[in-house]
Amino acid sequence: MDDVYSERPNLYIGFHGCEKIQGMNLIQTPDTVPPSTHDYEWLGHGFYIWENNIDRALDWAKGHHPVLKTPFVIGVVYTLGNCLDLTDKRFIDLLKEDYPYFGDDLKWAGQPIPQNTDLDGAPNPGGILRKLDCALIQHLHEVNERSDKLNHYDSVRGAFTEGKPAYPGTQFGEKNHIQVCIRNVNCIKGFFLPRQYK
Repeated sequence: MDDVYSERPNLYIGFHGCEKIQGMNLIQTPDTVPPSTHDYEWLGHGFYIWENNIDRALDWAKGHHPVLKTPFVIGVVYTLGNCLDLTDKRFIDLLKEDYPYFGDDLKWAGQPIPQNTDLDGAPNPGGILRKLDCALIQHLHEVNERSDKLNHYDSVRGAFTEGKPAYPGTQFGEKNHIQVCIRNVNCIKGFFLPRQYK
């Protein structure tokens, strides 16, 4: 199957949690989009957006470590472009297929396979530090870009179950969300100040 269905041309609205001064700078100078490049990013390296979820973006900003002086949220208008959409089986299968090659490359380099962990370092597939997921996604990008310089992913999208159960007997977490990592800043069409929120 070709990649005709990996293109996501629609406009989306999302929210980015940040320090207030950083948010205002993005609105005033939108060409200076800072990527997140930590080794624990859930969807690899890029600019992170909470898809249509202002409350979760603000919650993240308020709970950020280290603590933000002025937690803030800005709105983002964007497209996904050619998207590695991890809500779609086809793209999850790509990661699954890449995993053995990723392991081989790490073995050749004399490095262990990273793990997803909790903040205290305890192994946890759903932990807050997603070093395995980040490294595997970055590996897939590198392999893809080496084999086809013109066909790369502009964004990565994933749905996450997070937080305590919202009520007894459910898998709905209090912090469930869809998150987007923009790799190609041309997918960002603009920033805006959201209407007043709580």
